[in-house]
This record gives sequence, C-alpha cells and structure tokens, in this order.
Amino acid sequence: MTRGRVDWYSAVIGYGFIIPDDGSTKVLVRRTDIEGSDPLENGDKVVYEMIQGGEGMETRRVSKRGS
Repeated sequence: MTRGRVDWYSAVIGYGFIIPDDGSTKVLVRRTDIEGSDPLENGDKVVYEMIQGGEGMETRRVSKRGS
C-alpha cells in the first residue's frame, strides 16, 4: 500500500487528488475508490493502491490512516 495525503477532494464533485509521501506526481481519487463511510477531507493522511488509469495514475482501495 502507498501512503500519502489528500491535496484536494470534493465530495460534491466526487473526486480529488492525493500527493504520495514519496513526492511523486499527484494521483486521482474517485469517490467509488474510498473505503469506509468517513468522507475524505483536505490534508487527511491515507493509504491506497496505485494503478495506471486511462489518463494517468489513479487510486484504488483508499482509506484514512492514523497520524
């Protein structure tokens, strides 16, 4: 699993971006890839799987992590 933090996320629109802890390029996160019932908020620390999507890197199985 990759670690990162939410750079920007909109529950209204249903997507946002995560900045990986390793400093690589931001990745797209969609509402459908978030596990659990807690909505993501800007600055949240998360863990996720990263995959190659049609337009670049995307996330799968995103969940919040402790500090």
